[in-house]
Amino acid sequence: MANKALFAFAVMAIAVPNTPLEAQEGPRQAINICAIAIPVMNLYVINYEYLYRERHGLATRVEYAPGLSGSGAEGTGLAAVANYRWHLSPKLEHFFVGAYGRYRYVYGSGDTGADEYDFTVPELNLGLNAGYRWISRMGINAVISFGYGFSFVSEDITPLNDSIEKSFRAFKEDNDAFLDAPFYGEVSFGFAFR
Repeated sequence: MANKALFAFAVMAIAVPNTPLEAQEGPRQAINICAIAIPVMNLYVINYEYLYRERHGLATRVEYAPGLSGSGAEGTGLAAVANYRWHLSPKLEHFFVGAYGRYRYVYGSGDTGADEYDFTVPELNLGLNAGYRWISRMGINAVISFGYGFSFVSEDITPLNDSIEKSFRAFKEDNDAFLDAPFYGEVSFGFAFR
């Protein structure tokens, strides 16, 4: 008798989480990549979002830009983003509005022809964004999101003189999508799941 009860409990434990009732609630998590950023900006981006209590999206994002170059300088950029999204509907698939904080760190070196220099550029962005997530029945999803905010930037250039500063400013202009850029954009594709 005890074995039958244990067997019945095991069957229920396996079957209950897979009932249609749970499937109707929809996905609560999604992981995406920004595939368009790779060929257009040489930027690798991965996003993860978790839907908490039906409307609160807690999202993270990691960015890697290995080939920043121009005006005799080369650099690498890394960024981490924390994003809060309030969903207008109590599900992951819908319009959302939110706020984001992004910390970026760019480092590299340059050569003016007469002088060589190294640089680091830590940057903090704070802003607002809005967007939409679409999810297919199979869990494939797409997100489009745009936002803008404020940048707090610090630059450390060693050594520093007029020609190095001019060269570094030109490098920043060549890479203005990643350096001193409070714009937040996402066109990503991935998979949504429970």
